[in-house]
Amino acid sequence: MLYDKVGGQEGIDKLIDQFYLIMSSDPSAKECYATHAGRDLQESAHKLKFFLSGWLGGPQLYLETFGHPRLRMRHNPFPIGVVEAEQWLYCMKKAMEHSEIPEDLQTQLFDSFLQVAQMLINKRE
Repeated sequence: MLYDKVGGQEGIDKLIDQFYLIMSSDPSAKECYATHAGRDLQESAHKLKFFLSGWLGGPQLYLETFGHPRLRMRHNPFPIGVVEAEQWLYCMKKAMEHSEIPEDLQTQLFDSFLQVAQMLINKRE
């Protein structure tokens, strides 16, 4: 199960903490970070951690707490273009590189994250 391979909830928590640290401090992610303007990053991180738990085959924390993820609907209010999606992927790739996730699993996860990021693009550039 992928959940166990990434280190369970502890591995997810570390990954997402690193992801938000990168997103909020790396100038290469400024447009992605801007989509979070006025929002509590801790709350966003909490929701992403819960989502990834279930998405990776672990406990369905997001579903139990917030209901069905409905990713497109929940992200629709935020302008996500190719630039924002690419920057999100950049941050996730950097976060995985700082994690203890095996390299082959990082590649597999990145491919899945790429599909999700492309699905969430909702603005024309």
